[in-house]
Amino acid sequence: MAILLAAKEVGEHLIEYEVGIYIGLLLLACLVAIATKFIAHLPYTIFLTLVGLGIGFLPFMPEVEKTGFGHELIFFVFLPPLLFQGAMHMDVNRLLKHIIPIVCFAVPGVIVSTVLVGGVVGWLGGISSILVAMLFGSLISPTDPVSVLALFREAGAPEDLRTLVEGESLFNDATGVVLFTILLDAVIKGGGESSVISAAGIFVKVSLGGLLLGGGLGWGVFLLLRRLEDHLLENALCVVLAYGAFWLAELMHLSGVIAVVMAGLLIGNYGRHLSMSPKTTETVETFFESIDFLVNSFLFILIGLELRQFPETIAVNPWRLVVVAILAMLFGRASVVYTFYWALNKAGRKRPKPWKHILFWGGLRGSIPIALLLHLPSDLPAEHPLMKWRSALLVAGFGCVFFSLVVQGLTMKPLMRRLGIGNQTA
Repeated sequence: MAILLAAKEVGEHLIEYEVGIYIGLLLLACLVAIATKFIAHLPYTIFLTLVGLGIGFLPFMPEVEKTGFGHELIFFVFLPPLLFQGAMHMDVNRLLKHIIPIVCFAVPGVIVSTVLVGGVVGWLGGISSILVAMLFGSLISPTDPVSVLALFREAGAPEDLRTLVEGESLFNDATGVVLFTILLDAVIKGGGESSVISAAGIFVKVSLGGLLLGGGLGWGVFLLLRRLEDHLLENALCVVLAYGAFWLAELMHLSGVIAVVMAGLLIGNYGRHLSMSPKTTETVETFFESIDFLVNSFLFILIGLELRQFPETIAVNPWRLVVVAILAMLFGRASVVYTFYWALNKAGRKRPKPWKHILFWGGLRGSIPIALLLHLPSDLPAEHPLMKWRSALLVAGFGCVFFSLVVQGLTMKPLMRRLGIGNQTA
């Protein structure tokens, strides 16, 4: 970081300073990964959370505005590869086998969670704006099962349980981001009750539109890949598809998230098996895994930089808000999981009762909530309601992610052992 400070003294607008920040952040991400491998022996996402918290207390780190990662850049550059990579590794046949519970948890479940979390945070957390409280509920509801799935593989958890957790996460990311986008637009424009009522129609429109657009673009690229035998060109086309589907959908006022997920499912299940050579498959998977690593690293580093700048006096007591937000997150998740799981078992196929505890406690929050927190605009007029609550949302959101990844993540293995799930000799 001494190099960055020296460059800053020469001039803050020099290209060398800006490039130096990117190199410094990339180096920090690599050092975090090295520490995870050789020092901490913790899952990478958990260690990243601790690093993000530590960065918030370091005085010599650059200001987040100086990094060039604006809130729109976070949305359009960071989200597409994260979503595409996750969708590409989802087996459609296994997904369709459990499509009813997955859709129930991921669509109405996220909507119910948004309302419950928003209501509790608004009532007990002190956020007086109902729209802002609901906005927080939408961004903290999507789950991220990366750490849990790694434990599942290690413990030999049932494949059906892994599919439920992974499939729900894939689609509740999409639902959560769509809700977040609709509510953020309402908050920025100062919408009231009518905005909330009309949100249902907008949700259906942007979701179905994104689904059709992503499916069409994914199928078109799949047909093109079948006529090519160049692993570099095919990888480039997948990158264009991931970003292009998102950009075009947003340009058409549809869901870019759902478009990317649909495109990723098509390429992952048909493109990889029917049109890609083994070398191409390896190239595409390695590329997107590398991008996923970098994006996750940058997100947690950037949220740490954001936390350094929140004012000493925010609209509510930050410690009280964090505690309330964590309890609201757990309450919302428990209400959805236990209610829906009971109803699904009554209505159809019976699934083991211990699984509901894994679905509840394993609903970790990770990179998607962090990306949405960073997407909150910081350039609105000071008197705008969102600016009043923005710092509070950042603190509460990071607090939820920290608790989720560190506390829930580290206690998942003992819980699985206690419930007798998986091969306990693993």
